[in-house]
Amino acid sequence: MNQFVQRIANYVANEIVIKGLANSKTFQRFAVRTNKQYEELHKHGTEKLTETLEELAKKQTAVGTSQNGTSAAASELLQPPQRPLRGIPGFFLAFFKEVRKDITGT
Repeated sequence: MNQFVQRIANYVANEIVIKGLANSKTFQRFAVRTNKQYEELHKHGTEKLTETLEELAKKQTAVGTSQNGTSAAASELLQPPQRPLRGIPGFFLAFFKEVRKDITGT
């Protein structure tokens, strides 16, 4: 019996909330503004990703066309991965790298 009353209360509350929001001009403006911001952020993120991939492709092309493939760019791209520091020093090193990336935008 308790579940039945709970379902009825949920149904009534949902109907009131959904119809109230659907008829609210303020909520509609909020939804449209939020959608526009999402679309702009998505577009900006896609453009940034494309630019980054193009830069990487240019670097790879430059490495491939170098005389012996051991230029500074080649050694930078072809290094084996380094194991990150562990523990507290590793945390702070990674944290400050991320903060530096956020501040400089790169």
